[in-house]
Amino acid sequence: MQELQLTFITSPMIHRWMRILTKMEQAGTFTLVDLSEQMAISHRTLIKDIQSIRDHFGDSISLNSSNIGFQFEECDRVRYKEQKEQLLANEPLFEIMSAIFYGETVDLDELAHRYSYGESTLRRFFARVRPTLKEYGLKLHATPVALTGDEGSIRKFFFDFYYIAEPTPHTIRPPEGLHQSVVQSLAERLGKYEVGTGLSISAFYSLLYLVVVRVQQEELISVPKWIQEQVYKEKDFELLELLVPIIEKDYGVTLPKEELAWLHLIIVSKRTINRLDQETLFLKRFNPWLNIAKVSTSYFSDPVFDRWDRKVLETFLTSFLVSRKLNDVTCPTWNKQQKETIITIQKEHPIAYNKNLAFLHRYQTELAFSSMTLEESAVSFTIFSDLLLRYYQPVKKVLFLLEGDYIRVQTIRLQALRVLGSQHELIFVSLHELSEAWLKSKETDLIVTNYRPYLFDYSLKTDYILLHTNPTGADWQRVVHALNPFIE
Repeated sequence: MQELQLTFITSPMIHRWMRILTKMEQAGTFTLVDLSEQMAISHRTLIKDIQSIRDHFGDSISLNSSNIGFQFEECDRVRYKEQKEQLLANEPLFEIMSAIFYGETVDLDELAHRYSYGESTLRRFFARVRPTLKEYGLKLHATPVALTGDEGSIRKFFFDFYYIAEPTPHTIRPPEGLHQSVVQSLAERLGKYEVGTGLSISAFYSLLYLVVVRVQQEELISVPKWIQEQVYKEKDFELLELLVPIIEKDYGVTLPKEELAWLHLIIVSKRTINRLDQETLFLKRFNPWLNIAKVSTSYFSDPVFDRWDRKVLETFLTSFLVSRKLNDVTCPTWNKQQKETIITIQKEHPIAYNKNLAFLHRYQTELAFSSMTLEESAVSFTIFSDLLLRYYQPVKKVLFLLEGDYIRVQTIRLQALRVLGSQHELIFVSLHELSEAWLKSKETDLIVTNYRPYLFDYSLKTDYILLHTNPTGADWQRVVHALNPFIE
């Protein structure tokens, strides 16, 4: 479970359980000592919680001890997720956030009576979540109970809480009929987009429903005039305008044009890594910041990219930076990353993250991001650039010289095809081909062998990697890194 939701859990036991389950899901195997230190709880409490977790989840999980510690496995993932959600069924803060989402206006004393809590207890609960809300620039008030802050930030919080975070019994989803109404009414127009987006289907309907609910409560958004003017020219925007009578008929809400402009802006700010035509068009229409292209050119200026298609890489990276800039000038909170994502990138990709953070600092004048988003922009920048460097890595020729039992050789070939086959050209040497003259005649980028004598028999000049007789996962990671040094 994400930190965003954990802070809203009022029961100390359920809060501990959710943190324990998250740690177990991530680790798979753990020791009581390590988990106790990570959780900052006693062994006695941890052992008691583990037994209670076993009792609650039954055979939907496997949680057994061995010589190396405890091993956790989800035996029935669907049932496990359902049982996990049930733990939050009676959490008051989740219910209160749902009431706020739907615009229910109540005072703290009324909520205290409803949930049989003292007002001081509810105030203590509210104080617990205020730091989380502050990260969104929001405040939680008690009279009446409501969120206040920038409208764009409020929408970002609700989007993260109900769509990005894990489902709970209190998760608010778009009505089932919304998708059907849109598809039935616009079937002939859907799929024919110019600028396009990388946004998923459910994310779109979550955003659309969020707009409907906020407009219904007369909580309206504002969009910079120049962005409005550009959006209104878009052919894709005509599709959103066709939603107005559908929403009015089904929900009794008339969506103002500026609300549709905001929705369109959020949609087009989610860019792709595989539609060069759409990214080129996006930049042509939504990029008034010409210096950003120079930033992307600088990022890929290293000679290591000589074999790459720099123009393609620069276009996609510029498109990404422009999308972040659009968020920054309308509502910087929409560049916010979840804590789990930040920690994962900083921990698992420290070299790339620190390099990218330093790069963004160096070009802060050209990018002119707000200071609150620079570190989080470095996280999303690292994720996006990593996708590009994997997706567009140049095809290289890899020559395999394999020896051993015929079953072992065929197993290694299959492993190579699974790890590298879709990205590189693999050459497996046949018996009649292997000679020093043949090897010297082949233009290859990397030679991979599990037979050490070949290194001396043929005086290999090409870069090579010597695998274990039976290659390990670390061996294949070395091969992948040798072919693309940007993959940590």
